[in-house]
Amino acid sequence: MILKSLITPLKPFRLVSLIMTYALGAGLVQYVEDIRSWVTLFQGAAFLLLLVLSLDYLRALLTLSDERLWPADLTRKEAIRLSWIFGLIAATFLTVATTIFMGWMVGGILWQGLIFLLLAVVIVGAVTILSQTLELLQPYQILFESLLIVVIPPAVAYFIQSEDLHQLLTMVVIGLVPAYLAFQLLDQLKRFGRDQQYELRTIVTTIGWENAMVLHNALILLAYLLMALVAILGFPWFLLWPVFLTLPIGLLEIWLMERVRRGRKPLWRVMQLATASVFLIPIYLLGFAFWIR
Repeated sequence: MILKSLITPLKPFRLVSLIMTYALGAGLVQYVEDIRSWVTLFQGAAFLLLLVLSLDYLRALLTLSDERLWPADLTRKEAIRLSWIFGLIAATFLTVATTIFMGWMVGGILWQGLIFLLLAVVIVGAVTILSQTLELLQPYQILFESLLIVVIPPAVAYFIQSEDLHQLLTMVVIGLVPAYLAFQLLDQLKRFGRDQQYELRTIVTTIGWENAMVLHNALILLAYLLMALVAILGFPWFLLWPVFLTLPIGLLEIWLMERVRRGRKPLWRVMQLATASVFLIPIYLLGFAFWIR
């Protein structure tokens, strides 16, 4: 029971998303100029992973404070023990991340722009934890999470190697944020009954099941519209066009969601696979294009 609970806070999709968006930012550096230091590049990935993992365990620690959310076979003694373990794991991860940061300071890697970016990482992380406990912020957790997983990693990967801001850095993440939000919204839709039972505030429980389904579909369409917009604004078409090969998958997901909205049985696994593909495949295609050119 304890061993199973120790891996429960780990969110594979979030971790994979973070690694891929970070690699996307590193690929942009390779495309625009060159990787200056591979060691620093891997340190940046480790720093972000450790930070996100520590946040996951801190959130799990806060969840243990609500007995309603405990597994049926979890005893109070085990819960107390888990609390100490989660706190120790989170502290260990944060300590290692801080050590990496101190190494950057000693090595003279940090410059003003990167310092502000890393400060933003800390602030977003803190707000993410606060949103776990503050009722006012709870419905917006996935928004803070999208900053931490989608927006910040490519920026850290880029600025840890380059001090020159490039317009492609902004353009490359614009369409990814709605796609990530669509996946997280689908996850909340899947958990709607449980969240409503325990009176947990999410976007779905706040705006309602049907409105959330409409928003999910709108986010998928918005992702592709924003990709088309950045092409008009100057993003190289020869890099961007493969992304639109995933449009049929996005349309399939919209159709599947409409089936559910009309009262049909939801195909959760198929829908999660489709929505994850709308987010992850474009990252892979863009990153691959950056790295090989």
